[in-house]
Amino acid sequence: MRVRVREGMPYRRLVGLGEVSVLGLGCARLGSLTERRTRRESLSLIAAAVNAGVTLFDTADIYAQGESERILGEALKSIDACIVTKAGQISSLAKGVPLPLRGAVISLFAHSSLARAAAIGARTKPLPRNYTPEYLRGALLGSLRRLRRDQAGIFLLHSPSAADLKDGEALDCLDALKREGLARCVGISCDDQATLASIAADKRVEAIEAPFGPNRQDLLVDLKRAAERGAIVIAREILTQDPQARRPTAAAALSFCLAEPAIAVALIGTTDPRHLDEAIRNVVMTNADPAGAPAGAVGTGG
Repeated sequence: MRVRVREGMPYRRLVGLGEVSVLGLGCARLGSLTERRTRRESLSLIAAAVNAGVTLFDTADIYAQGESERILGEALKSIDACIVTKAGQISSLAKGVPLPLRGAVISLFAHSSLARAAAIGARTKPLPRNYTPEYLRGALLGSLRRLRRDQAGIFLLHSPSAADLKDGEALDCLDALKREGLARCVGISCDDQATLASIAADKRVEAIEAPFGPNRQDLLVDLKRAAERGAIVIAREILTQDPQARRPTAAAALSFCLAEPAIAVALIGTTDPRHLDEAIRNVVMTNADPAGAPAGAVGTGG
């Protein structure tokens, strides 16, 4: 996989997407009621990422009850960026918090650790899921409205199980949504070995997002299989802790992920501009250092 460098940030040319930065910004907490960030600060974070050369942003319809997509839609309305969004999970707060009440709820969470802990705890519980064609098409159209776009860069099913995919209906729906022009690329965001093994060789799955990093190498064999047939592989949860609860540094995790030829893009999830800046500097420095350059890098070649 060829790598091109532009103003310090490395890019890969991906089938169906063109050039995409090897570093993507995970936006799961963008706009969350439990995050102590204002909307203006969130918009500034996206602007900083864009100015540094980041072109891929990962979100989902349930992140912050749709607020993550709304913020990205405002921040990137005139930017040629690749937005990854997902659908299939149903938030317990599906309709979200009404806009006039968001300020009050944010204030409550900011001043009450118990309320914040309760909200975070609720977020960790398993969510209902729906991967029927009718639901997925409606969810994608809703995402596109919030993102202010006619087409998603990548549209993924959000954490289906192998059983959810067994009858092929959801995967056929992805293909239909792409043919309708609602997404440039389609695929699966998967969590487990069984799901990944069931889709690794399926050509309907053009992109796969999965946990991978120094402490999450259990899926690598099937990620390689998928990449070898041409699937775009996006690494998430790259900072997962080891059994001793030790977390790798961002520098170590990014270097590890981008040195693996199967990985096209590594996501760093943050709402903190300092952490974003650190990740960007690490990617740029790794690319500038021949000893630490990602495998397959070809300098500034086109």
